[in-house]
Amino acid sequence: MDQERRSTYRDGRKPYQKGRRLGGYRREREYVPVSDSTAAEDLAQYVLTVLARDSSSIQFIREPIDERRLRLSVSCDPEHTGRLIGKGGKTISALRLLVKSAASRRGKKVDIDINSQGEEQLSDHY
Repeated sequence: MDQERRSTYRDGRKPYQKGRRLGGYRREREYVPVSDSTAAEDLAQYVLTVLARDSSSIQFIREPIDERRLRLSVSCDPEHTGRLIGKGGKTISALRLLVKSAASRRGKKVDIDINSQGEEQLSDHY
């Protein structure tokens, strides 16, 4: 024990030292302009294609809004729209959360809109 009655390790180190930060340093994220293809968009495109089960019935349109923001508009047949959105919107909400976290690693934001062909927009962007 040291003079303040705190336990120490065998080599003399203290288990807690005031003012020291554990875990290294925090790096700043670099902001990269939105390119034609990012990992977050590819993730969303892959998951939505698998959910639709028919890749010919789904179409993707990538619209850059500004330097760091991009909208991914998804058009599909009305019979596949329910499968993409899920019960109570849980499927699309989970996908938006995954895409948001993947895009934020590069300092970007990706919005996903699902449109049924021949109908108006069914879900808001995140």
